[in-house]
Amino acid sequence: MFKSLVPAAAALLMSSSAFAETSVSSVDVTVDLTAIKNESAAAYYTSIEEDLETAIVAKLTDQLSDDGASVVVDIDELSLANSFQSILGLEESELAGSVSVNNLNDNSQHQAYELTVSYLPAPIVFDPGEDIVIIRRDTTDYYIQMVDTFAEHLTEKLK
Repeated sequence: MFKSLVPAAAALLMSSSAFAETSVSSVDVTVDLTAIKNESAAAYYTSIEEDLETAIVAKLTDQLSDDGASVVVDIDELSLANSFQSILGLEESELAGSVSVNNLNDNSQHQAYELTVSYLPAPIVFDPGEDIVIIRRDTTDYYIQMVDTFAEHLTEKLK
């Protein structure tokens, strides 16, 4: 008896999750000057809003609707480091912000939370006499990866 209920319950849960998907009518990302935490991040000050909006919308194309929820992201921090700075602990790469999802037609879709993504290199331990090869990444690599990861985590909460 229990075995026959499990597939039915799973099917019900799977079908109800499709109805829980949040439709989105707008995405707005804002960042103010105080969110920029180092010189490397300043290079992206004029593009972070558009880059993050584009990344979010690209991941939500099947959920876009004229009467959906509005997604508002307020970036609180952007800091970027290159590989050398990260390994030595001189700087870090982090993107943090407040996310608010509001739907005037369906209050059950309201969400408000803080989201932070960062790049923290793992410590590397070498045996004595081992050749050392360092793979260098610049701040652009970290920026692109953090914007994509931020958008990915945000959109997962809307599915």
